[in-house]
Amino acid sequence: MSLTSPDIIAIISDESDRQFVDSVVGAQEIDAFKVIVSAPSEAAKVIEKNGYSPYYILIDIGLHSYDMLAEIDALSSVCNPSTRVVVLGTINDINFYRELKLRGVLEYFAKPINPEDVKTALFSGQVITSRKNGTVISFMGAASADGASTLAINTAYSLARDYNKSVVLVDMDYQFGMIAKNLGLTGRFGIKELFDNPERGIDSTLIERIIVPYKNSNLKIISAPNQLYLYPEVKANIVANLISTLKRNYDFVVLDLPHNWNNFTISAISNSNHVIIAAQLWLRSITHSARLIPALRQAGVVNEAIHLVANRSGAKFKEAVNPSDFEKVCGLPFEYYFINDTKNVVSAENNGRTILEEEGSKLAREFKEFASNFVQAEIELQKQEELVPVKSSGFFSSFTKK
Repeated sequence: MSLTSPDIIAIISDESDRQFVDSVVGAQEIDAFKVIVSAPSEAAKVIEKNGYSPYYILIDIGLHSYDMLAEIDALSSVCNPSTRVVVLGTINDINFYRELKLRGVLEYFAKPINPEDVKTALFSGQVITSRKNGTVISFMGAASADGASTLAINTAYSLARDYNKSVVLVDMDYQFGMIAKNLGLTGRFGIKELFDNPERGIDSTLIERIIVPYKNSNLKIISAPNQLYLYPEVKANIVANLISTLKRNYDFVVLDLPHNWNNFTISAISNSNHVIIAAQLWLRSITHSARLIPALRQAGVVNEAIHLVANRSGAKFKEAVNPSDFEKVCGLPFEYYFINDTKNVVSAENNGRTILEEEGSKLAREFKEFASNFVQAEIELQKQEELVPVKSSGFFSSFTKK
């Protein structure tokens, strides 16, 4: 899958310029943002090759001056006339400024520069509308081993295969994530690249570098580290920026969250459209669910976005907790039940594939049915936005599978 065209491209001559660019762009909350460390003419080749059509271009020419005019001419030849361009540099020359204006450049700033001045010139108070605003679905186990990862993997694959959606599945379990292993994938990079180097920033170039395709399908994976490391200091804005960037490039962003409660988990949940709590009908799951659900609400997640699902329904320990008692304690109904199918789950893991690829599996059909609700919810949302907004009756309003 080719990523969607970035709204803004920043062309810088040195990595040291990235911080200033981030201060300009970050405040605008732009999602699709690409940084190219090269000359404008080389950036033009990248734009032409990928068919980008950016709304905005920010160029830092550094110590260069008139020699950059030909470079900027090459860039303008591959951009739309409506593209807004601002140039930064060190030269303070009125004739150079006039040459840039003749080429359609909005403004030129000689360093030192106030970021606010650049933002005003580049964006002029415009509101940037998203070309794509994908749905974010977070999966979290009520207790460890409740099967949230299995649900995340197979829901993501069904959305990609059965409904032809572009999907990225992110393994957020930095220490013990197994998604890549379960799917027989290997990759040099992954979530570690983002969490260990937050100063690098997140853009489409980095995303392209760390994703791994699953069998050349619509499903892409961002994996957890292969080795065990201590948790890095992950700030909430890094997770928010990651999700924001992915939303612009994929129809669905599926997050497999670790079973812990920290700033980056809360940030992921707060930036999700749907939070799926996978629980088994036993004591520790009801205990943790009763604590987790109020914490989700406190983090700002509305009731309609929290979905409680029972995993491995019909397992030998089902009778440990009655579903109605579970619902009463947690204050939420179960919206879906997945059968217990250990045979196909183990077979899929051993063969490095999804359960949906196991022929004749009833559980596979359930995942397809489950995924269809996310697709239907987006269709209904689009209809509501086209008409008069109405209050949603819940994600699985069409049916509850018992």
